[in-house]
Amino acid sequence: MSRIGSLVSKYRRFIPLSATVLLFIVAYIYGLIAFPSMRDPQVFLNMFRNYPFLLISAVGMTFVILTGGIDLSVSGVVALTTVASAALLRGGMHPVLVIVLMLLMGIALGATMGSFIAFMKVQPFIATLAGMWFARGMCFFISDDAIAINAWWFKVLGQTKILIPGLSDPAAKTGDFISPLVIVALLVVAVAIYVSQFTRFGRTVYAVGGNEQSARLMGLPVESTKVIVYTISGFCSALAGLTLAIAVMSGHGLYAQMFELDVIASVVMGGTLLSGGTGYMFGTLFGVLVNVLIQTLIQFQGSLSSWWTRIVIGALTLIFIGVQSQLAARRARLPGETGAAGAEKSFWARRWKLITAVGGVVVALVAVIFIVRGLQGPDGGGAAAGCTDPAFRQDLAAQLMQEPGAVLTYEKNGGPNCTGELFVIYSDGRIVGDNGTSKIEKQITPEEVQALLSAINDLGWYTDEFYDTWHARCGQCFGYYITVAHDGQVKTVRGVDGGTDAPTRYWDVVTLIYAVIPKFN
Repeated sequence: MSRIGSLVSKYRRFIPLSATVLLFIVAYIYGLIAFPSMRDPQVFLNMFRNYPFLLISAVGMTFVILTGGIDLSVSGVVALTTVASAALLRGGMHPVLVIVLMLLMGIALGATMGSFIAFMKVQPFIATLAGMWFARGMCFFISDDAIAINAWWFKVLGQTKILIPGLSDPAAKTGDFISPLVIVALLVVAVAIYVSQFTRFGRTVYAVGGNEQSARLMGLPVESTKVIVYTISGFCSALAGLTLAIAVMSGHGLYAQMFELDVIASVVMGGTLLSGGTGYMFGTLFGVLVNVLIQTLIQFQGSLSSWWTRIVIGALTLIFIGVQSQLAARRARLPGETGAAGAEKSFWARRWKLITAVGGVVVALVAVIFIVRGLQGPDGGGAAAGCTDPAFRQDLAAQLMQEPGAVLTYEKNGGPNCTGELFVIYSDGRIVGDNGTSKIEKQITPEEVQALLSAINDLGWYTDEFYDTWHARCGQCFGYYITVAHDGQVKTVRGVDGGTDAPTRYWDVVTLIYAVIPKFN
């Protein structure tokens, strides 16, 4: 036992990282057993392919938290990058220049907030909160509506498939794949690991977060280090915004809402101590994977609302913070402390253990109650029923497509509130929506309609990659029925979320359409 205790004491700093890796492995194995569809390697690759922006932002946040700071501006900077880049591309600016300008904008915003924090002694929470609201406000100063992106460079980056050797057929160009954005995200992680572990700057970051006063006495550049880490975070947020804009081919001020909480949770679950000085970039990678895996498992489960993702991630974050606090308290206690000081610390240590234990039990009980309640549904009789598989208004959609100028119909129905929305888009830019009880209209330009149709066509809508799919949907899931007419071709594809049978790019089309249609209250 003493040998085990000494090993635990020696490698205590690796406990949070090990716990994260173990949690991911156990949860993933559970998914493989419970949901046979998860055994498809593409599902694992999609965890990287669908969230490169989260991984990139988490890298920048890790540098900030390692110094004992926090950056709440990431969501605002990400959204601003999508809107600003889309607006500049619409204005005819070259995509390469747009990318450079967006990265410089992120660097400038990060450096500004870092300067306020380092030299004017503004609390990081206040400075970055102001930065978030500034960036979010600038989004709507540029445009109140979504801006579609139709740039060739962005299409190539977003739609190119990098086939995985051994899991694909290069000759037929089919099989499991990732996108270039995944390569970008993994390169960012690799560079961050090298910088944090093998450079003088990285050691300074850990020193500042571990004990800022000691770092000053050692002659380390504390202020400039803080400015640099917030600059890095701004750069990563802008790069994340570019990857998001490329993924959805549009920009909107409502993108990335509450995104900063996902980023912070991923970093904390990755083992980085919120007080600074302890953590690893490799842990952040697994923290992001745990975050994404939870969302994947809840989607595969099918009967739970997406809000369960927040509940589970919040509970896990709280548990990780408690474990980290315990480890930090143990490390802070010196072995040779005796007398009144030692007795006082021992007293508070015991009290802290009691508080942590009680808090853990309460969190566990609340989680169990919510899970059981969620599985039983509001009436205690199984998963929430939601809608009983409502039928599409196919006849009405077909009639609408026969009207002069109609180029697209989009129906979304089902879900927990029995949504039933049918939209028709005309070539002159007129959009009409009907939810069964009321109608809504919106006017966009004919050029925006053509850009939307071209983007859908470029995704391969009229190829065999887009095929009609359906499965028995859960009460929380939505069904989609989309018809697109472009260049003399007409094709209808339907699908349902909560599963993996629909074509991967079907959801890219849904995102493109959702960005331009009006919204019912």
